[in-house]
Amino acid sequence: MGYMKTVFRYVNENGGEIAFTLANGWLLTKPDGIDTLTVSISQSQGIGQVGATVDSVNIQPRPVTLNGRIYGESGSKKDKLLSVVRPDLSGRLYADDYYIDCRPTATPAIGADSSFAPFQFELIAPYPYWQKDASTTTVLSGQLYKFKFPWNISQTWKFAESMETVFINVQNTGQVPVPFRATFAAKGEVVNPRITNAITGEYLLLKKALQPGERVVVSIGHEGTTATSTIDGDVRGALDLYNTLSRLAVGDNLLKPEAESGGGQMEISIDFSTEIVGIAL
Repeated sequence: MGYMKTVFRYVNENGGEIAFTLANGWLLTKPDGIDTLTVSISQSQGIGQVGATVDSVNIQPRPVTLNGRIYGESGSKKDKLLSVVRPDLSGRLYADDYYIDCRPTATPAIGADSSFAPFQFELIAPYPYWQKDASTTTVLSGQLYKFKFPWNISQTWKFAESMETVFINVQNTGQVPVPFRATFAAKGEVVNPRITNAITGEYLLLKKALQPGERVVVSIGHEGTTATSTIDGDVRGALDLYNTLSRLAVGDNLLKPEAESGGGQMEISIDFSTEIVGIAL
């Protein structure tokens, strides 16, 4: 049972949590499945064809199995494990600052030993990629906030400066394309704000006249898209039906903020979290 620098932590939807570290009384081996992805491949073969043609490739949900032993006296920790890892509650498995949303397939199996009892439980992650537990924010246009602590009172500081850009390169340093959240904030009237990827031509268009002080947040997630206005509430109907910008590609994303009118009165920012295909120990 080798020493792992990576800290694995399980948190259920009610906030119950276990950090599987030796300091907390858990001896954990490398979890199975944290670095493994499987795919389902559909193939077809024509008459006389040598080999086959791949028609589709679908990445499968990620199963993860955690094995280990309870360090020392096991009684209270057995109860803790059964109360936190419950199949009726969804949860998140963290590996340092990355996580997967998952659900236990059954209650943990725990040995009868009074000390150093072995345990095992399995999780299934419907979305298999590991997501960063922190987002990156990029300002495309508007106010770039510059003030930060610590600061020297004897020096002159800029609290913010206006920026109106032609293009901003948003870099996705992860391993897979990721969804994002776009925030449109109007200082004056802005008509039909839009974000265009200059490399691919993909765009995100909000067909709406924003009033001064109005803020619209478009959240694109793995399970759908929402658009919420501080004035009108749900404005998903204002999203153009032909929008094609729904992911940030790996590497460079050259984004251009635009508007039919009032572009100089608009602040746009992009938030996203990087994702990786597996955890390497």
